[in-house]
Amino acid sequence: PVVYADRAGYSRQWHPGCFVCCRCSEPLVDLIYFWKSGAAWCGRHYCESLRPRCAGCDEIIFSEDYQQVEGLAWHNKHFACLECETLLLGKPFALANASLLCTTC
Repeated sequence: PVVYADRAGYSRQWHPGCFVCCRCSEPLVDLIYFWKSGAAWCGRHYCESLRPRCAGCDEIIFSEDYQQVEGLAWHNKHFACLECETLLLGKPFALANASLLCTTC
Protein backbone atom coordinates (compact mmCIF):
# COMPACT_ATOMS: atom_id res chain seq x y z
CA PRO A 1 0.00 0.00 0.00
CA VAL A 2 1.02 3.61 -0.52
CA VAL A 3 0.03 6.88 1.11
CA TYR A 4 -1.18 9.78 -1.00
CA ALA A 5 -1.06 13.19 0.65
CA ASP A 6 -3.68 15.45 -0.94
CA ARG A 7 -1.86 18.60 0.11
CA ALA A 8 1.38 17.44 -1.52
CA GLY A 9 -0.24 16.58 -4.85
CA TYR A 10 -1.31 13.21 -6.16
CA SER A 11 2.02 12.56 -7.83
CA ARG A 12 3.71 12.22 -4.39
CA GLN A 13 3.52 8.83 -2.70
CA TRP A 14 5.02 7.36 0.48
CA HIS A 15 5.34 3.97 2.07
CA PRO A 16 3.12 4.13 5.19
CA GLY A 17 6.19 3.94 7.44
CA CYS A 18 7.90 6.78 5.55
CA PHE A 19 5.05 9.29 5.82
CA VAL A 20 6.34 11.02 8.94
CA CYS A 21 6.68 14.52 10.41
CA CYS A 22 9.74 16.31 9.05
CA ARG A 23 10.66 17.50 12.57
CA CYS A 24 9.99 14.60 14.93
CA SER A 25 9.48 11.60 12.61
CA GLU A 26 6.08 10.83 14.14
CA PRO A 27 4.12 8.57 11.77
CA LEU A 28 1.37 10.62 10.12
CA VAL A 29 -0.76 7.87 8.59
CA ASP A 30 -4.29 8.21 10.02
CA LEU A 31 -3.44 11.60 11.61
CA ILE A 32 -4.22 15.13 10.57
CA TYR A 33 -1.08 16.45 8.94
CA PHE A 34 0.03 19.79 7.55
CA TRP A 35 2.00 20.51 4.39
CA LYS A 36 4.49 23.38 4.51
CA SER A 37 7.69 24.13 2.60
CA GLY A 38 7.50 20.87 0.70
CA ALA A 39 7.28 18.67 3.80
CA ALA A 40 4.69 16.96 5.99
CA TRP A 41 4.34 18.21 9.58
CA CYS A 42 2.52 16.87 12.62
CA GLY A 43 0.10 19.31 14.25
CA ARG A 44 2.42 20.09 17.17
CA HIS A 45 5.41 21.07 15.07
CA TYR A 46 3.39 22.87 12.42
CA CYS A 47 1.91 25.12 15.13
CA GLU A 48 5.38 25.68 16.61
CA SER A 49 6.59 26.79 13.19
CA LEU A 50 4.03 29.62 13.31
CA ARG A 51 3.91 30.62 16.99
CA PRO A 52 6.10 30.02 20.07
CA ARG A 53 5.22 27.36 22.66
CA CYS A 54 5.19 28.26 26.37
CA ALA A 55 7.95 26.53 28.34
CA GLY A 56 5.73 26.80 31.43
CA CYS A 57 2.52 25.14 30.24
CA ASP A 58 3.49 23.60 26.87
CA GLU A 59 0.67 25.45 25.07
CA ILE A 60 0.98 27.58 21.93
CA ILE A 61 1.22 31.31 22.72
CA PHE A 62 -1.30 33.24 20.64
CA SER A 63 -0.94 36.57 22.47
CA GLU A 64 1.79 39.07 21.68
CA ASP A 65 2.31 39.50 25.45
CA TYR A 66 4.95 36.92 26.30
CA GLN A 67 8.56 36.71 27.42
CA GLN A 68 11.37 35.16 25.42
CA VAL A 69 14.77 34.18 26.81
CA GLU A 70 17.47 32.18 25.02
CA GLY A 71 15.08 30.73 22.47
CA LEU A 72 12.42 29.77 25.02
CA ALA A 73 9.09 31.55 25.47
CA TRP A 74 6.60 31.90 28.34
CA HIS A 75 3.14 33.37 28.73
CA ASN A 76 3.57 36.36 31.06
CA LYS A 77 1.56 34.52 33.76
CA HIS A 78 3.98 31.55 33.55
CA PHE A 79 7.17 33.65 33.60
CA ALA A 80 7.77 32.67 37.23
CA CYS A 81 10.29 31.00 39.51
CA LEU A 82 10.06 27.22 39.36
CA GLU A 83 10.61 26.90 43.13
CA CYS A 84 8.56 29.68 44.77
CA GLU A 85 6.32 30.68 41.83
CA THR A 86 7.17 34.40 42.16
CA LEU A 87 6.41 36.23 38.92
CA LEU A 88 9.67 37.41 37.38
CA LEU A 89 8.48 40.14 35.00
CA GLY A 90 10.97 43.00 35.38
CA LYS A 91 12.94 41.15 38.08
CA PRO A 92 16.38 39.51 37.94
CA PHE A 93 16.34 35.75 37.39
CA ALA A 94 18.49 32.83 36.34
CA LEU A 95 17.73 30.28 33.65
CA ALA A 96 18.89 26.76 34.52
CA ASN A 97 18.03 23.75 32.35
CA ALA A 98 15.14 25.65 30.71
CA SER A 99 13.72 26.54 34.15
CA LEU A 100 13.40 30.02 35.61
CA LEU A 101 14.68 30.74 39.11
CA CYS A 102 14.47 33.95 41.13
CA THR A 103 17.65 35.26 42.75
CA THR A 104 16.48 34.03 46.18
CA CYS A 105 15.93 30.43 45.13
